[in-house]
Amino acid sequence: MAKAMEETGLPYIISFMIRKNGCLIDGTSIHNAIKEIDRETKRQPLCYMANCVHPLVLKQAITHPSNQTELVRTRFCGLQANTSPLSPEELDQCEDLKTSDSVSLAEQMMDLNQYITMKIYGGCCGTTKTHMLEIAERLPYKTS
Repeated sequence: MAKAMEETGLPYIISFMIRKNGCLIDGTSIHNAIKEIDRETKRQPLCYMANCVHPLVLKQAITHPSNQTELVRTRFCGLQANTSPLSPEELDQCEDLKTSDSVSLAEQMMDLNQYITMKIYGGCCGTTKTHMLEIAERLPYKTS
């Protein structure tokens, strides 16, 4: 995907689906995925992020020893959060929506700033306007 986006000349971001063990779905660590994509492209992604995972899953992934690197801290910058900490396989078997409350989700999103510089806050499966408003209320805005 990075190679295709590189050819467009447009700025782009790569977003991963990750697991608690610090790896992408294919087993590659976040650190190694970033390192390889950055090495193999002339026009690198603006940054990297995760999608469709709960902030607690991302926290476990980025604090895994394999991802405790300057590369991950500086190149990983966002999350489109799922409201459930269950794995994709667990969610596939659910008959009802699994979701965390908006306050907890927002607090857990803000907690990620201890480990990476969050620049992109978004929602994925299960997020509602209430979740996003709760997150937005916690963002540090600069006014002029």
